[in-house]
Amino acid sequence: MPYEIWHGKPASYKYLRVWGSPAYVKRLVGDKLDSRSSLCRFIGYPKETAGYYFYDLAEQKIFISRNAVFLEKSFPSDSRHDEVLIEESNEEPHHDTTTSFEPTVHTDSVPVLRRSIRESRVPDRYGFVG
Repeated sequence: MPYEIWHGKPASYKYLRVWGSPAYVKRLVGDKLDSRSSLCRFIGYPKETAGYYFYDLAEQKIFISRNAVFLEKSFPSDSRHDEVLIEESNEEPHHDTTTSFEPTVHTDSVPVLRRSIRESRVPDRYGFVG
C-alpha cells in the first residue's frame, strides 16, 4: 500500500518468484560442448544487488544470477523422476533349461570391385593447351 500512495499506481509483483522452485540458470563460462544452463533451485533475493540467489544441485554451491528461466509450474515435491520404484517379488526366478540351438551359417559375399570409367582431364584454369 505505501508504494501505491507514493507512486500513484499499484505495485508490480511480476518479479516475485516461488521459493524453492526449479530454474535453469545460464552459465557465464563453459566449454563449447558443455550445456549452456544448469538446473538450480531458487532460494531468495540478495539485499546488496539485483538478481536472485540460486542453489546449484550438481555443484552444491549458492550463487547470485539475474539470467534464469523459472519453472514455477513444477514444484520440487511434484517431481517424479527422482523416485525409483522397486518391485518386490517372492517368486524364485524360473530358468528355462530346454533350449534348442540351431547353428547359422553366414556366407560373406565379397563385393566385386570395378574400375572407374571417369575420364581424367587437366583443369582449364591453368591455361594448359592440350
